Amino acid sequence: MTTTEQQAPSRAPRQDGRATRQQILEIAGQVFAERGFANATSKEICARSQANVAAVNYHFEGKDGLYTAVLLEAHQRIMTLETLEALTASELTGEEKLRRLITELLASLGSPRLAWPAKVLARELLSPSPLLPAVLKKESFPKALATRRIIGELLGLPEDDPAVLRSALNIFSPCLFLLIAHDTLSTTVLPGLDTEPQPLLEHMLTYALGGLAAIGEQRRTV
Repeated sequence: MTTTEQQAPSRAPRQDGRATRQQILEIAGQVFAERGFANATSKEICARSQANVAAVNYHFEGKDGLYTAVLLEAHQRIMTLETLEALTASELTGEEKLRRLITELLASLGSPRLAWPAKVLARELLSPSPLLPAVLKKESFPKALATRRIIGELLGLPEDDPAVLRSALNIFSPCLFLLIAHDTLSTTVLPGLDTEPQPLLEHMLTYALGGLAAIGEQRRTV
């Protein structure tokens, strides 16, 4: 018997375990999006995942661990920290970095892949769970720092300057709102809004760069 043949049986359970874990994570995202953290149960998630009732404890150490994994997955589907840090550290101009960042954020508007992540994050923002601080520390804070560096580069100001912080709020709040409330926004709040990524990108980028130019000029003349 070859070494490969000897290893094959042990490798199959690991692959099955990863597939089960991913299936539970995907179904859990849908259930948490529908019911929220407080009303979702591990029993329902396992039933819909066709997994053993103990699988949530085995793979995620309980419902809290599963929900944390779902929140992290939701963040990463919108944009990974690695992608953002690589963009920040690149040799691109500040304007091109901002263009690529907004492009990345808007690229998945209306995508089925973001259906439950957007709803889960919206629920969590409106009704924060006790698990939110850990997710903010791991995902949101580092991403916010990276975006502030891009804006600081465009303004010629330190990343912790109040003008940089306010500009980050001005630029990225609409992007996040579009991601989280895309369907409601385009059908109810602003019916007729064109949410095709390219024209939306050009408009938002022009608006952002114009605002940053005005803020920069204001700071230089003070």
